[in-house]
Amino acid sequence: MGLKEDAKFARFITMGALGAERIANDLTERGHRIIELERYAMANKIWSTKVKRLRMADLLCLQCGRRFEAKAKSKLEVKISDSQQAGRGWRDGMRPEDVFAFIPVVVDGNNRALAIGIPLYLTMASMDKVTPKKGQLKSATDGSERDIYWPITVATRAGVVSRVQAGRITIQPSSGKASTLGRSTDSPLVKLGDRVDAGSILGASVSPATDLACAGITWSLTDAMNSDDQIEVFAAVKAAGVLKADYLITALSKIATADDRDTRLRIEALGALARLGDATATSQLAGWSPDDRDVAMQMERVLVLSELIDNRSATRCLLEIAHDQRRSEEIRAAAVWGLGATWHNQFTYCWEFVSDEIEKVRRHAQAGLGRPTSSDLPGLILALADRQRAPLAAAMLARSRGAISQLIAALSDEDRHDWALQALGQIDPGAVNESADVLKSCDRAALNALWCRNIEDSYNEPTNLTEIRFLTGQSLRAPMAWESCHQQRFEPNCVSNWSPSSKSLVQS
Repeated sequence: MGLKEDAKFARFITMGALGAERIANDLTERGHRIIELERYAMANKIWSTKVKRLRMADLLCLQCGRRFEAKAKSKLEVKISDSQQAGRGWRDGMRPEDVFAFIPVVVDGNNRALAIGIPLYLTMASMDKVTPKKGQLKSATDGSERDIYWPITVATRAGVVSRVQAGRITIQPSSGKASTLGRSTDSPLVKLGDRVDAGSILGASVSPATDLACAGITWSLTDAMNSDDQIEVFAAVKAAGVLKADYLITALSKIATADDRDTRLRIEALGALARLGDATATSQLAGWSPDDRDVAMQMERVLVLSELIDNRSATRCLLEIAHDQRRSEEIRAAAVWGLGATWHNQFTYCWEFVSDEIEKVRRHAQAGLGRPTSSDLPGLILALADRQRAPLAAAMLARSRGAISQLIAALSDEDRHDWALQALGQIDPGAVNESADVLKSCDRAALNALWCRNIEDSYNEPTNLTEIRFLTGQSLRAPMAWESCHQQRFEPNCVSNWSPSSKSLVQS
């Protein structure tokens, strides 16, 4: 796909990630301890290499074992894709008590959240009791899927509920005639006297879930790992690593070495063992032979290594993969992305690849740099004399106030002067002026000109390439629940009750 098509796809991926995260927050408030079950459910990175996964829910509670599938929609509707292919039906990967969560999400042109609504939770069992409507069958190339949906009723304008008769809801606006909406077979979701906004759900053909509180620690990982349900086994393997369940090391080792097991499951078991401190498992994740043609599973290994953010062995493995010229360019790029600000946050390692001969690798390195640390600054100052790296070095130095004195000192070096000036011109004038007593008059005049230009045009950095901005926007990832499952990006009071007319902000 081209950048325009990728950008459209990125919009939907970002909506899904934001919706899944909002649902994880809400479930955490209900006592659940939520992690991703489906890798990248709360991330928005796009890779060309597609890992064909088991059909499974997005989220998992480590305590009760319940699974939750997040469905983010720009316009709230209860719609799911369904297929007759084995393992691809809408129920697959879900048990009767598992939950589908439908949520409206609106993002702007830069994929930033404008509004995120309140989830509508439906159990698989309740949905299975109601025959859904069916959309048009898609082509065989799309998996012979079709959309199926369960009708809901949404308020068209704000008002007060003046009557509830079966599933028929009457809304009295502040002025004008009352309107009655819904179907007699609907389950009402409002009661008499409720005030509703435009876009609020009034009723649904499926009864919403009411038992959403966590049941506590009722899930047996040992039993789950011996289950005939391969999704249950996968969930238990992932949970064992997150929970540091060292009593399951033997069971995990058996799965990791079983040739008859699904490759994805074996890789997940290696990841769990690595989280439990098994250095051999970490190196096995990085293992690879030039004869290995399964690029998708290579990608899965790199993604698992990227998640091991507190594992120095994993960092070294990613670095080795990124340097390995025999690997595909996307596998190398994925390793660099894992080293960068999105995961391991190793500025120095990413800096090694910003001039890589492979464009995809260097673009991911440039987009994943993050902020330099104080120990990175001397190397960046030296790079100002390197014609190839100077523009990016200047942009990175401009991110750190700690670099100001070093940049001013670099003005006396003819080879670094111009780019040092460019970097200073991207830093807040007040911060620079505090240390600018030694500036020559010509340099001060040049800085004033740069500041005037930057105030009027905030998109003129020498490294501001469209593709880098696009990649940088794909930096959402699941909060790292491996150590603390309550670390979330959105605070509960930042989420609005969304309606199409208000589009109220989720963040200040």
